[in-house]
Amino acid sequence: MIRTSLTAASVSLLAACGGQAAAPDAAADGTITTRDGLKLTPVAEGLEFPWGMAALPNGDLLVTEREGRLRLISNNALVEAPVIGLPDDILVERQGGLLGIALDPDFETNRKLYLSYAKDMGETNTTAVISATLSTSASSLNDVTEIFLGEPRETAFHYGSRMGFLPDGSMIITLGDGYRYMQDAQDPDLLHGKIARIMPDGSLPSDNPFANGGGNPAVWSYGHRNVQGLAYHEASGILFAHEHGPKGGDELNIIEPGNNYGWPTITYGINYDGSIITDETEAPGLEQPAVKWVPSIAPSGMAVVVTEGFEDWSGDLLIGAMDGPQGQKLVRVDVGADGSVGETQDLLGDMQIGYRDVISTPDAIYVATNGLDATVYRVEKAE
Repeated sequence: MIRTSLTAASVSLLAACGGQAAAPDAAADGTITTRDGLKLTPVAEGLEFPWGMAALPNGDLLVTEREGRLRLISNNALVEAPVIGLPDDILVERQGGLLGIALDPDFETNRKLYLSYAKDMGETNTTAVISATLSTSASSLNDVTEIFLGEPRETAFHYGSRMGFLPDGSMIITLGDGYRYMQDAQDPDLLHGKIARIMPDGSLPSDNPFANGGGNPAVWSYGHRNVQGLAYHEASGILFAHEHGPKGGDELNIIEPGNNYGWPTITYGINYDGSIITDETEAPGLEQPAVKWVPSIAPSGMAVVVTEGFEDWSGDLLIGAMDGPQGQKLVRVDVGADGSVGETQDLLGDMQIGYRDVISTPDAIYVATNGLDATVYRVEKAE
C-alpha cells in the first residue's frame, strides 16, 4: 500500500502561493475535521505540557504533565484533582519533569504502572523510573518504588524516558545523552545516550548484551541522542525507537541488542549554531536509520495502530511531530507484517499544532498536543 507525503518542493510551492492555510474551525459540538478526512474530538483540555498517556482497561486515560502532575481523564473529562503519591524529588526545569508512563502487562490484576521523570539529586539530576500501584479509584499511587536510575548529569536536557515491554516481560527504558555528554553515547559503560533493558522489579536480565562485561549490564543498545518514541511491533517482533537529531537528522531505528546507532560519530544533522558535528553519515559497524528526517520533525511519542476502524493502517506506526521545520503534524509510517518499513504520510498538518504523544488502543486513537494549554483528542475517520 503506497503512502505519500509532501516533498520539500511542494511545501515551498504552497508557501509561495500564499502561505499556509488557516487551521480548520471546530464544529458546534467541538469536533474538528481535517483535510485528511480525520475527525478530532476533544476529550480533555487545559493540560500543561502533557508528555505521556496510558489507557486504562475501563477506557479512562492517565496523562503525565511535565510540570510534575499525573492526571486522570474519566468519562471524557479531566478530573480536577491530580493523582497523589508522586515522588517529591521531580525536577521541573527546562526539559525535565514528570515524563513517561507505562502500564504493567498484568495491570488488570496487579494495577501496577511505571513512571519516568527527571530526578533532582542536588548538584546533579538524572532519569529515574519508579513502579507504583494505582488505587482502585485511580486517585492515588501506593507502593512507590524506585527501580532504575540513569547516569548523573548537570544539565536539564535530553532525558529520553519512553518505556515499553518485550514479550518476555522485560522492560525497555529509553535514555537521552544529557546534551553536553553526547560523546558518552559511544561508551557502553555509561548510560548517557542508551536504551536500557531491566526487569520490572529493577533487576537486570542475564542475557543483556553486556551482562558479562564490556559495558554497563543494563545497556540494550547505544549511540543514541534523545530517544522519545518506543513501540514494539507484535506482528514482526521488531522493537522500533525514534530519536531527536540535532538540527536535522531525526531517526526511526530498528533496535537490536548490542547494536551501535552511531551518535555522534555519524549523523545526518548539524549543531544548532550551524557548525559541523561530523562529516560522516555512515560508518562500518554503525546502524543506519530505517527513516530519517532532514530537516527535523521533532518526533515524540509513537504507537503501533491496533484500532478498530483503522484496519488499513493496522500495524503502521504513528509518530507525533512537535515543532521541527517539517512539523507540526502526525506522521504515519507504513510497516509491513514482516516489519519492513515503507513510505510515510503526513497527517493533521492543517491543525498547526504539535503532538507530544500518541497511543492506539483497540477502541480509539488518542493524540496529546504539545504546549502550556494542551488538548487530548480522540482521532476517528470522518463520515
